[in-house]
Parts: sequence; structure tokens; C-alpha cells
Amino acid sequence: AECLSMLEKYEGAEQAREKTLLLFDEVHRFGAPSFEKILKGTIQKYRFRLGLSATPERDYDDRGNDFIKAEIGNVIYRFGLENAVRKGVLCPLSYVPVYYELTDREREKKRKIIASYEVKRKNGIDFDENKLYRDLAKINKTAETKIPLFASLIKERPELLERCIIFVETREYGTKLQNMLIHHLSRFHTYYAEDEKDNLGRFGNGQIDCLITCKKISEGIDIRSVKNIVLFSSDKGKTATIQRIGRSLRKNPEDPAKIACVVDFIYKGSFQEDITTDQERMAWLTKLAEVREQNESV
Repeated sequence: AECLSMLEKYEGAEQAREKTLLLFDEVHRFGAPSFEKILKGTIQKYRFRLGLSATPERDYDDRGNDFIKAEIGNVIYRFGLENAVRKGVLCPLSYVPVYYELTDREREKKRKIIASYEVKRKNGIDFDENKLYRDLAKINKTAETKIPLFASLIKERPELLERCIIFVETREYGTKLQNMLIHHLSRFHTYYAEDEKDNLGRFGNGQIDCLITCKKISEGIDIRSVKNIVLFSSDKGKTATIQRIGRSLRKNPEDPAKIACVVDFIYKGSFQEDITTDQERMAWLTKLAEVREQNESV
């Protein structure tokens, strides 16, 4: 953004607009309000514009999507996960749903959150409805029962911790998970915003078997040995999920028969919003897990 703003001030800017190719990696990020504020009306002046992303549409952000479309253009080519697996570009995956419930305390906490927003609604107080959903979702993302359920699973299937990335919602929850994992695995580490990048390198070269992270490595890494993804935290939209499971779908020349595995937590309690969201994600990932590479010569 800063580079383009500076370019616009120099002589020859008009000529540059005719001959410059602007390439946007992870183009969904371009739809952020901060970019719209700085660059609205600027990008569309350039003749050649191309955006790349595994997830070009922004979840629940029509304004951001409209900005991307206006400045960069329409989607001109799609190559989805299913096709990538069928064509052998990505490896196939297996899917392991783990069903969980909330504790009485967590359910009560949800009821209180809903009640507090209802009071605001009745009193005509404005509030961000998306924040209500985020507050409720956070309880599910940090549900206490998930950790013992995962402990039981890895006791039966310890291979799920090999070349594994675990996504959690908060560092505090990650600490609780670490206290459990230490009984099953020694070579694991966290990778949060403040952690050293060396930990990612150590994971990449095999010195660490498992990484616990939040959103830090949802995008932009290419470690082909990653085999297992555990989603303690899943967003309502598909974008984050696609980015996260994508860490494990890279083909690995050293393991040509690689089949990735996604462990996902599915709520089976009484809050309908959570049930719908999780059931939709499970149906989608179950279908994706059925896809296998097709031999076109047959």
C-alpha cells in the first residue's frame, strides 16, 4: 500500500499503470477496511491485476468482497480442493469427528451472555450482534471436555500426534492442552505471536513433532511433511478451515502414499446455532474425505 501510494506521486505513474502487473497473494486480505481506506480507486487504474488465494471470498464481508471485485476484478479461474485431490495436486485426507458437550458451567455462561444482550435489546441499546456470536462461539472453542476426549483418542491412535499442527483459540487453552500432551509426547512446542520463528524451523526439519498454535500458521507455510491437523478451534466460515487443513494437504515426495488426517470437534448439545455450524462443517469435510486421486489413463 505504501509503495503504491508513493508511486502515484511520481512522474511516469500513468505509464506505469499501463505496463505494471500487480500481483496480490492471499488476495482475501486485500478486502480489509484498512486497505479500502488507503487504496480505494487506485488499484483499478492499473491495467494488469491478478489476485491469488485458496479462499478468495471473505466470510460474511460483502463490503470487502465488493471492494476486491471493484479494484482487482471477478474470479476468472477456480481450482477447488476436490479437483486438486482428484488431479493429484493435493493429497487425500481422512476425517475424524469427535463429539463433545458443554459443561453445566459453560451452558450457564452462554445463557448469561444471551440474557445480557437481550437486556440491551429491550432497552434499545445498540450492540454488535457479531460480538454476541463471537462471545458464544468462544465458549465452544475453549470447551473443557474436548481435552480429555482428545486424550482418549490419541491413546488409541498415537500416530495422530506425528507431524501435527493443533489449532486452539487462546494461549490459556493451549496451556491446558500442553498439560495433557506432556503425558503422551515430549517433542512439541507452542507457536504463538511472541514465540521465536526458530520453532517453526525446528518443526519443519523434524526436531519437533507437534505445534500448538492459534492463527499464526493458518496461511503461508509449506511444510510438506505435515500430516495431521487438529481443530480445537473452528470458525463459522470456511476460509479459516480451508487455510488450516491446507497445511496438511501438500504432497510429500518422501511419503508418496500420504493421507492427511483432520480431527475436528463437533458439538452435540442444545444450542442450535452451534449444532448447525458444526454439522455443516462435518458434512463438507466428510464429503472431501471421500475424494481420492483419479487415474486419468483408466
